[in-house]
Amino acid sequence: MLVAVLLLISVFSFSSAYATEPAFVKESKELPHTLIRLPNIHPGRDSVYAYAKALLTEALLVTESQYGTFDIIVSGQESAQERQLRSLEHNLLDVTWSVTSIERERQFLPIRIPIMAGLFGKRALLVKKGDTRLKDVKTLEELKSFRAVLGYDWPDTKIFRANDLPVLETTYRASFRIVSEGFADIFPRSVMEIQEELEDKTLSRGLVIDDNLIISYPSPIFFFVRSDNTALANRITEGLLMMFESGRFQALLLSQDNFRQGVSMLEGRTEIKIQNPLLSEPSRIALEKFLPEFSATQTLQQFSPSEPVAPVQVEKL
Repeated sequence: MLVAVLLLISVFSFSSAYATEPAFVKESKELPHTLIRLPNIHPGRDSVYAYAKALLTEALLVTESQYGTFDIIVSGQESAQERQLRSLEHNLLDVTWSVTSIERERQFLPIRIPIMAGLFGKRALLVKKGDTRLKDVKTLEELKSFRAVLGYDWPDTKIFRANDLPVLETTYRASFRIVSEGFADIFPRSVMEIQEELEDKTLSRGLVIDDNLIISYPSPIFFFVRSDNTALANRITEGLLMMFESGRFQALLLSQDNFRQGVSMLEGRTEIKIQNPLLSEPSRIALEKFLPEFSATQTLQQFSPSEPVAPVQVEKL
């Protein structure tokens, strides 16, 4: 495992400046205290947010002896994905996480470790209650007869269009209503988030989860920091790799109900694979390195649910 992890370090090509940094910072009696500003919870993604925050917290905790103590502050204002990235750019946030793309990796510094084990590229479909038309769909060509609804600023929107799938662009909250009212046919959602969204009747009234299809494409979620914040990128990378080598990363992921539900949702459905032209070559390599380690079979056999994450003091901005 150690050899594999050392090999994985090579995929995190942050910048030429990062390449000259030492692999680990020496322990010091005068280590700094770091304030980490995070975005607020995105509506409908409570569990995903809680997991990402817990994972980041542990990565920071296991590196305290090298980098110093920290506090996490969560923004008091909810914000959509693109606004979170703008806040990162303008030094209003220190870390966020999102689906990656070539454009985002040019603008920000990605930590190329897929924190959701690639499940955000596995899309189940919300459809209008009573709509059974998808039961006969087996191919991409047949799927092209259905219009998806996706967010204005989502990489997924460009991915669907690049595969000639019709898309109606709107906001996150409006997407549910647009499908329930028949203005679009499907709302593709990650298998890690769709069940929680369905249970929120303020969002999903009149909708059900289609039990026939999964739309699949390589689409990892990474932590991102500002392009000049190589020290924080280095710390998060080291912490995640330490957790990955010890098995704590995998165990924390397995302990999430939405991860286990998402893996189960893949069984018995027809998988329609589409291309992701927004995926960079380094990110493709990172997926090839990590996803075999995250396979459901290996994870379920080797790791048991983790202990609760030690609470970290969180303040509101």
